[in-house]
Order: sequence, then structure tokens, then C-alpha cells
Amino acid sequence: MDKRRGIDLCIACICTAIMAISWFYIEEENMRFWVLAVSGAAAVFFALLAAVEKGGGHRGRRETEMLPGQPGMISEIVLLSEEGNELMLWDMYGRTALVIGRAGKESQADIDLSSSPYAGMVDEEHAVLNFSGGNWYIEDLGSENGLSIKKRPDGRVYRLAAKPCILEAGDQILVGMNHLLVR
Repeated sequence: MDKRRGIDLCIACICTAIMAISWFYIEEENMRFWVLAVSGAAAVFFALLAAVEKGGGHRGRRETEMLPGQPGMISEIVLLSEEGNELMLWDMYGRTALVIGRAGKESQADIDLSSSPYAGMVDEEHAVLNFSGGNWYIEDLGSENGLSIKKRPDGRVYRLAAKPCILEAGDQILVGMNHLLVR
């Protein structure tokens, strides 16, 4: 049982218990009516929410709550060596924005490449990754050495302009000479 569905069912049960208690213990008719009406409406509302979530409804869930293992869902960035070995890994699950760069006095990079093989080619705030509408986008922050993307489908390298570029699982981000695999 998913957490939200369980909470919805608990609230519906509590409202039902309040209805039973008010039926037996509240003697004033007008007060009993309103407590029964409000508790009954809340019990029905939360029971329906639990039923909708059981059927696959999302009830306001953000896209970042998708499971990392879903096909096409990006969940991590990996720094690759020249031979293609994994050097570092950053988890993106549950995040909505990440700064790629080098941690310094005035900046704090989420994806810190200060200990990467080509750290000298990375600005303190080189690029930003943003999650919007179910997709990750990357944008160059006016870096000195620029930013390129090696797209997975065709293997071609594209130099990024000043506007955001959508990322797909399997793409490689080229920050200076550092290769970051998106998966």
C-alpha cells in the first residue's frame, strides 16, 4: 500500500469513528447533525481519494516522484573517464534543479567537478539542470569553455546555445573535456 493511500484511508476511518462517537455521545440535535455531516463528508472525500490512488490516479504528485527505474526516466549523472569507466556518480532523484560546476568560495555546485580530470576547464557555475514538465533540461550559464551534448540516438555532438536543451537517458554532457553520462 502506498503511503498517501494509507494516510487517506486512516483519515477516512478516523472521520467514521468521529461520526460513531458523535451519534452516541452528543445529545444536542443541532450539534450532532453538523458533526455527522462534516465528518461524513470528510470520510467520503478521503475514501474516494484512496480509491482513486488505488486505480492509478496521481492526486497532485509531481513528476519528480516517479520511480528511478521507469523507462526513460533520468535519475543520475555519471562522470566517465576517457576509457568510459565510472569515476563519480550524482543522484538526481527527487531534485528539480542542479548546478554543474566547481565548488568555490562563492558557489556551491550540486555536481562538483573540482576533483575531475579536467577541473580547470570547468567554471564555478558552468551549467544548470532543471526539471520541468517531466523532462530534464540543461542550460549553459555563460561558461568560458562552453557546453556540448552528445545525443544518444545519433551520437553527434551539438554545441549548446544560450537556450535550454532537453536531455534524454543515454546522452552525454561535455563540460570542458569532462564527459557526464545521463541515465
